[in-house]
Amino acid sequence: MDTERLVAEGFRNLLQSFKEFSVVAVTHDEATTLRQLRRHHPHLVVMGPGAGGNGGMDTARAIRRSSRHVRIIVLASSRQPIHMREAFVAGANAYLSRDIDAQELRDTLLTVHREGVALSAAAAGQVLELVSGGLSRDASPLDLLTRREREILFLVADDQETHHIAARLGITPKTVRNYLSRIYAKLGTRNRLQTALYALRCPDFHPQSVVKT
Repeated sequence: MDTERLVAEGFRNLLQSFKEFSVVAVTHDEATTLRQLRRHHPHLVVMGPGAGGNGGMDTARAIRRSSRHVRIIVLASSRQPIHMREAFVAGANAYLSRDIDAQELRDTLLTVHREGVALSAAAAGQVLELVSGGLSRDASPLDLLTRREREILFLVADDQETHHIAARLGITPKTVRNYLSRIYAKLGTRNRLQTALYALRCPDFHPQSVVKT
């Protein structure tokens, strides 16, 4: 019996039990995955690290190139920071351990669908340390934000809605949401409220240093 296919079928049944989601396809290789993406246009793709080449990251990159709107959740047995980093660099929106329970999986899927990213504070710290080459003891995660990300963070902390931020900065609401996803990943926050509170409580956040356009 094909163990991987048996596991995939069991996982499909689990996902089908979440009333908020429906499973449109189960695939076992990159080519079939891309065909099904073009056919069904799903919002989320849940993939294992063994899907396709290079630990599944080749498939993640192919998905990101062909379907930029799709949000990718990687389920992996490894919690090594280097593997997390590879997943996010490849375009993943969330990186989860395969031993999470059903409720945590459901909550994460909902968070990724609403907010664009899901990353625990512990995992964020590990990934950011690798991405930044290791922060100094006195450095702040805010130092990892670009000027545009700091602008958007300031406006989020000022309780501005996405469409107001977009109009003020001369960009689209979708672009604002993409920036927010990156800000969440860098700060280890899950949503706008957590992000705003983080900024307001952080002594390193100086609104006057933000260049508004």
